[in-house]
Amino acid sequence: EGAKQEVLQKLERLGLKNIYIKQLALTSELKKQVEEKKSYGLTLYDINRLKILSPAISRIGAMRKVLLMPVATGVNIVPNGIECSENYDELLGLQINSGRFISVRDIEERNLVCVLGSSLSSKLGKQGTVGSFIRIYDQLYRVVGVLSRNDEGSGGQGKIRTENFNDTLFLPLNILKISAATFNPNTSDFPLTQVIVEVNKKDQVETVAKLISRTLEITHNNVQDYSIIVPLELLSQSLATQRTFNLVLAVIGGISLLVGGIGIMNIMLATVTERKHEIGIRRAVGATQNNIVSQFLTESFMLTLCGGLLGLVAGLVCISVIESLAGWPIRITFLSMFLPFVLACITGILSGIYPAINAARIDPILALRAV
Repeated sequence: EGAKQEVLQKLERLGLKNIYIKQLALTSELKKQVEEKKSYGLTLYDINRLKILSPAISRIGAMRKVLLMPVATGVNIVPNGIECSENYDELLGLQINSGRFISVRDIEERNLVCVLGSSLSSKLGKQGTVGSFIRIYDQLYRVVGVLSRNDEGSGGQGKIRTENFNDTLFLPLNILKISAATFNPNTSDFPLTQVIVEVNKKDQVETVAKLISRTLEITHNNVQDYSIIVPLELLSQSLATQRTFNLVLAVIGGISLLVGGIGIMNIMLATVTERKHEIGIRRAVGATQNNIVSQFLTESFMLTLCGGLLGLVAGLVCISVIESLAGWPIRITFLSMFLPFVLACITGILSGIYPAINAARIDPILALRAV
């Protein structure tokens, strides 16, 4: 459950109506294909093609990572640098703590402004507040906003890895200043790191993703120097994997219950054999067969009831130890505690039926003679 919740949180943060297009790191083989077929990575040309691709697309954002020299503030800090579009914060659900985010006007007029992550702002002290100035290379940038802390930070592996925005410095994406008319597809200037496409409705995501895939195949001359990530598809895959995992756990749990039930049945059968004289005395003083059945079923139920309670306590202790030592994300749900406990009690009743019936059917005379 803990692993499931962690994956769901990451995917929901990415946005289930978003489609991510990421520039791939070029391997030697990929570089050869890029040079031969003249593919220039993700560019403004791709964005302009995607904007007219489908009415199902509500908006498109982009960003590229930039290398920043230590920020000249008297503190040796090398932040993560990102040039982004004005809607990047909304597409990723980033919250503003103070000030504002990058605006369209900042991009169009190439204003020297920046937005700071919460940790970066704290490290810079007074210079990390709204209205102050930071020297980046040979120019001064005015801080116009500070993000709220993103406690999730960076994490995950593979396709769903997320960025750490707490130590990030955001700048206007100047590439969008270039118009489609002046863009030259024969140059690799201003390559983008990531393009985010937001779709109007979740049920349109799969269709739009296929359209995007086909469009990029054409614009990139069939060179796969990019990857398309659809969080909604990843969610479906994750839930399917989770269902398979749950089925495996259910089978293991069923085997455990079966073995436990057989053990209880054997214990109760041995108890019946050892307590024949007691059964005979009870029958002699008026106990009916139903009374004997009820007695042994109650004992079997109490046995599994106590075992179930001990199991819950042991499980909670193990969870605390594992979570503190291994650092695994663990979630305790009501169903994960209630269902095993009820199944344990039911197993006790079912396993005690046969021994209870055997005890009730013993001849009272023979039972009284037993030692």
